[in-house]
Amino acid sequence: MTQLTRAAIETQLKRGQAFDRQDLRGVELEGALLDGISLQRSALDGINLRNTDLRNGNLSGASLRESYLVGAKLENAALVNADLDGANLRDANLTGADLTRANLSGAVLEGANLKGALLRYAQLDAANLAGADVREAIFSHADLVEANLSSIKGERANFIRANMRAAVLEDADLSSACLECVVMHSAVLVGAILKGASLVEAELSEARLNHANLTGADLRRATVQRASFFGATLTGARLYGLVLGTADPAGLSAEWVDMSPSGDGSGRTPGANVIAMLRGTPPLAKTEDQRFFGAGDVLRNAELVFEAGARVHVESRFEHCVIQLSDDTELIVGEQGLLDDCTIVGGKLTVHGGVFEARSPALVKPHRLVVSSKGQVVATIQQPKNHTQFAFEPGCRLRIRIDEPTS
Repeated sequence: MTQLTRAAIETQLKRGQAFDRQDLRGVELEGALLDGISLQRSALDGINLRNTDLRNGNLSGASLRESYLVGAKLENAALVNADLDGANLRDANLTGADLTRANLSGAVLEGANLKGALLRYAQLDAANLAGADVREAIFSHADLVEANLSSIKGERANFIRANMRAAVLEDADLSSACLECVVMHSAVLVGAILKGASLVEAELSEARLNHANLTGADLRRATVQRASFFGATLTGARLYGLVLGTADPAGLSAEWVDMSPSGDGSGRTPGANVIAMLRGTPPLAKTEDQRFFGAGDVLRNAELVFEAGARVHVESRFEHCVIQLSDDTELIVGEQGLLDDCTIVGGKLTVHGGVFEARSPALVKPHRLVVSSKGQVVATIQQPKNHTQFAFEPGCRLRIRIDEPTS
């Protein structure tokens, strides 16, 4: 079969010729006018398509491995299942292009225009999208592991359920973007703009959010264990059900946050409480100080210390925590509060929710224990020298063992 040339391709294209399943490797097509061309399942590996006009073309299933597409015009092109492994698309225009399930592993998309493009289930691991315009693009379920997305323009982009583990998003603008259920473990979001972004149930463990702007962001039920927030802004963020572990809130700024389940602003809480929650080890409480841990929060493996006169109200779930209370410190476990496998030392306890022991004793030398009609306590109680004062309302559920005071 005669090798196709650029002139032959351009001439035959004007007559409506398709070039599906053709082997075009080695054909020089730089700057060619191929608007609307059909190249389905064609072999274009390593080809030079610099500044080539491929607008509205159909390259679905085509092989473009290591191809040179710098400045190529691919607006509204179909690249479904196309293989662009290692391709160079720097400054290419892919506005509205369909790259569903395309392979872009290690590809260069630096400065490319992907506004409104479809990249559902696309492979973009280790790809370079630095400075790209991805506004309103859809990356749902895409693989962006270790991808470089620094300084992208990503307003209103959709990354739902994408895997962005260890991705670099430094100085990225993700205002109003959808990042729900995204995996961003160990991701770098230093200086990122996430104003109004939705990060519901996002996995942000060990992520670096230093100096990030999270004003009004929705972080309900997100996981931020061991994440760093130095210099970050969280004013107006929605944090119901935030899975904390131990995060680093040093330098964090938040005038107030919303702890309501629906994120409707009804659970407005001072920002100082957020810093304590993120740290997992709140500073010593001052006399007559009050601490509130809101409904839906989860705190694990923390050690909390409260001084005399503090009043601590827990509507959260605490797991494997140690809580040190002074003699006259009050700990109130609200109806939604749950202390699971925790050790509480000292203090005056009122339980409307649940206290469940795994390690014995759960209650060490409490000065008072009151269990309301809705409360549940399954625990061993080690009494102090002067004995614990008990009060149990009818209807409460108890399975307790009371040890005599020890010297």
